[in-house]
Amino acid sequence: MKINITSGLLTLALLSFCSYSIAQTNLVPNGNFDQTSKRVKKGDGEFELAEPWLSVDEENVPDIYSKDAKEEWAIPENKMGYQMGSSEPNYIGMRLFGKKRLPRHYIQVKLDDKLVAGKDYCVSFKLALSKISRYATNNIGAYISKRKTRMREIEEYTIKPQIMHSKNKIFDDQYLWSTICGVFTAEGGEYYLTIGNFADENEMSRDDYDNMRRVKGFNQLQTQDAYYFIDDVKLINMAQLESCSCEEEEEEGDGMQVVYQENVSEQEGADATAKISNQKIFFDYNSTKPASPRALITVIQEMKKNEEVSITIVGHSDSKEAEEISADLAQERAQAIADYLIEKGIAENRIKVESRGADEPADETGTKAGRAKNRRVTFK
Repeated sequence: MKINITSGLLTLALLSFCSYSIAQTNLVPNGNFDQTSKRVKKGDGEFELAEPWLSVDEENVPDIYSKDAKEEWAIPENKMGYQMGSSEPNYIGMRLFGKKRLPRHYIQVKLDDKLVAGKDYCVSFKLALSKISRYATNNIGAYISKRKTRMREIEEYTIKPQIMHSKNKIFDDQYLWSTICGVFTAEGGEYYLTIGNFADENEMSRDDYDNMRRVKGFNQLQTQDAYYFIDDVKLINMAQLESCSCEEEEEEGDGMQVVYQENVSEQEGADATAKISNQKIFFDYNSTKPASPRALITVIQEMKKNEEVSITIVGHSDSKEAEEISADLAQERAQAIADYLIEKGIAENRIKVESRGADEPADETGTKAGRAKNRRVTFK
């Protein structure tokens, strides 16, 4: 009897595994750019290391960033600022708008299989605006076609991407990864996917560009463009999914996309301890990855310049996390920040870690925004 039960459980486990595997079938090869033909050392224009992806414009090839690359091309800190990976170890960088005729980038890949007529497919990709881009843009989308996209078509503005945000929003989030997704119904035989900004500049809202605030807090010069990190490109048969609704998740998610951001003014003449104590790092719901990396960069810079300074990192969670997930989440957040500081060269004996759980809320309203303020790490 035991053998039968074990056999039955094993069969169920195998069936569950197979069902999960089928549900995750992605027709985009190397959709997270993690497979490269050689190690990424200097990512400048080396996007095509992420085979079989190609740049549509052979003269203007996007970049690739990696945890293993040199500092300018590393993850999460690089020459464009700071961005945690959506998936690791790589993501790419591409210009989707440029002032003074700076060329845009377009990336393209041949799918693992041709699409079937009448079938619906969920197409999605993630993006985040670089921290030192002066501009942000809309008109970002994915184009699915039966043959390769040519620069001539792009330059003639004849391409109309089938996958875009429903409101054609300007993607200006410089902390969280945003997702563009949509359902594509195949005519049959589609074999290529291309990502870019296919709109004529004259069709764009220039007021939106002119009103974009300049980014503060980074040593690098601002770039006169809208430069985005791209990751997690997927095209999956809808028969294998329950939904394809990233925009609903942004609006209705249970706090998953609600992250508090606090602007800390730089005090003239403030010493290192004051600057560090003023910093707060905020987190997405049930996450230990910082969603406000600018504060983290300030802490690292001040501790490197002032080696006599030691700190205590204090982790906090919101009440819902403490009740439904784990009382240790606040500790894990503090420890994750400590580990990162040590990785960046801060001596371990200069760092202590404490947890307050949900016992010291910064906001007691109980709203999503209020709970977001409580998901934080502070410094003493």
